[in-house]
Amino acid sequence: MSAAINRQRGFSLVEALLAMVLLVAIVTTLSGYHRALALRFSALNQYRQLWHHAWNQSQMDIHPLPAGWQVSRVETLQSGCVSITAIIISPLGQRGEMTRLHCPVSQ
Repeated sequence: MSAAINRQRGFSLVEALLAMVLLVAIVTTLSGYHRALALRFSALNQYRQLWHHAWNQSQMDIHPLPAGWQVSRVETLQSGCVSITAIIISPLGQRGEMTRLHCPVSQ
């Protein structure tokens, strides 16, 4: 039995250190990739919110904005129609502008 135990070998110190270095490199790379994906998702989400709020602000009735958002809204009358221009600025400084023309339904 002792001959079988003597023939068994574990990993050497160099192999164990190399495995640890590879593990650390892979985990670091994956965490950087995850951070980049999270930042991109956050930017895309805020872009969608920007146009959602711009759409709401260009309606005839006014919707309140969340804290940190800014709006500049201009209404003009053109040949019986109301033109509403809404300029939205997000908390991170993204800017969006939407203009809509609201005309009464002809009878």
